[in-house]
Amino acid sequence: MISALILVGGQSTRANGFPKYLFTCENKTFLERQIEELRSCSDEILVVCRDGEQIADLPDSYPVKCIQDIRKGQGPAGGIHSGAWHAKDDYIFVTACDMPFLSCVVIRYLVQASNGFDAAVPVWEDGKYEPLCAVYRRDAVREFYETSGERRLSALIQNLHTRFVPVQEIRDLVPDQDIFCNINDLHSLSKINEK
Repeated sequence: MISALILVGGQSTRANGFPKYLFTCENKTFLERQIEELRSCSDEILVVCRDGEQIADLPDSYPVKCIQDIRKGQGPAGGIHSGAWHAKDDYIFVTACDMPFLSCVVIRYLVQASNGFDAAVPVWEDGKYEPLCAVYRRDAVREFYETSGERRLSALIQNLHTRFVPVQEIRDLVPDQDIFCNINDLHSLSKINEK
């Protein structure tokens, strides 16, 4: 199995500072939805926060381990770096807290795709990556960040032995689920709750 990282450390500027992990859909917070799904396909769930203050703000009821960024102010790269140092499994699945429609079917598929590689990353037809719905080999991430101060996730992906998985291949696994949907603002949140 794998370790799962949920990155919650963003500033939520497009949501007027309201934490996106507390957005709700179908009467559950995004974080509750993610944890519920990840519990059945991971050994551990690490919630990666920007600092101790954010950890203190998280509800105690979640069955997760909360950690904080080692490198402060580096966005998702800082979260992945910290997660790689704390994760106990050889592979880590990484997601952002604003992606409420995770699927263990997809996660298991990406884990299989990563066999023999340092990462399995979904890629769109135009070449853009989905680095926050991807699987990485923990030690490869550690090695990259030991020698690099790079903040761009594209640099991480390009410097690893990465298997690129077409997004359409993944969408075919769960045709009724928009797993790449990420909700960045209150308007987008209201639209998904209207469905």
